[in-house]
Amino acid sequence: MSPISEFRPAQKGLEHYRFRSLAAEVASARKGVRRWWWEYLRLSKDYWLICKTSTNPLTARTVDSGLAKIYAKFGDVYNSTFDDWWISRGAEVFQEQHESPKVRLIEDMQDVSEFREGKLLVEIPLALSRNTIQRKISEILKRFEEQRPNNRLETSRSNFPINPVRYRLHTLQVMHEVYCLHRELITKPEALKTLAGDAEQRQLWKQQYERRADLFRIGKLLHISPSNEDLTGTDKDKSAKRNRMRASVSRFLGRAEKLISNVEYGKFPVFTNHPKPEQRFTKKQLERHVELEEEWWNLDLTSQLTGNKVEAARTQYYSE
Repeated sequence: MSPISEFRPAQKGLEHYRFRSLAAEVASARKGVRRWWWEYLRLSKDYWLICKTSTNPLTARTVDSGLAKIYAKFGDVYNSTFDDWWISRGAEVFQEQHESPKVRLIEDMQDVSEFREGKLLVEIPLALSRNTIQRKISEILKRFEEQRPNNRLETSRSNFPINPVRYRLHTLQVMHEVYCLHRELITKPEALKTLAGDAEQRQLWKQQYERRADLFRIGKLLHISPSNEDLTGTDKDKSAKRNRMRASVSRFLGRAEKLISNVEYGKFPVFTNHPKPEQRFTKKQLERHVELEEEWWNLDLTSQLTGNKVEAARTQYYSE
């Protein structure tokens, strides 16, 4: 067997704890929860503004120390692919800082680890049968069951551990798609309409906003609530289905916004509101941001894992 030194640094949250090659590690990270961590960070407008206006990761253009810390670690997540970012920064950002604890033979009490938290010392008489030893160890472990982690992610020693909540990668992807579709079809047209200088352009954006602003269309395209897609029956039935679909989409959108607010401070996936400081930027920085407003809205933040769903949504309109 190859020595451990031939393996990549340890990573929790990927398919394997260690990989033999960088290529295999990147392939796993590309479709895992770390990928969605990166994707949600890209949805943060404030983080993008810092990336656009800062030239040194150690001197982020913000007065929010928490956001500055993330920028120092994660850097610019907009000017490269996920694969390139993982190779240059991501693997180091997320790698485990300490080796996982191991079961080992203590031949001398001087060999006992100084780090004793979360460990037990058990004396095992070799004269006992294997079954007896196993039964006794099981009895001891049951006494400390509450101290044992329910999820292996709880033992992570990464600087940015994955929150050990129950989540599905598919759900993270759908929430991301809902947010991006809402941004493209609703928020962006409204913002660009406001930025447009002449009345004709404002009217054009107004028409596009009115045609695309319905949450029902987003829900139907992404199959958020299939039972409410078919608008048949009485007018009352149709209205109820539209409202249920809109409510479902709104819940996904709200959860995506909470993910973004937490990933700005290095926590993911977390579905609670993260408090923001009263001020993130100085007056001078905010003035510079005004010049970047249109550029922000013209960014395509859709994940490559999403495919062409956003483009499809631009061309499809559903009759109600």
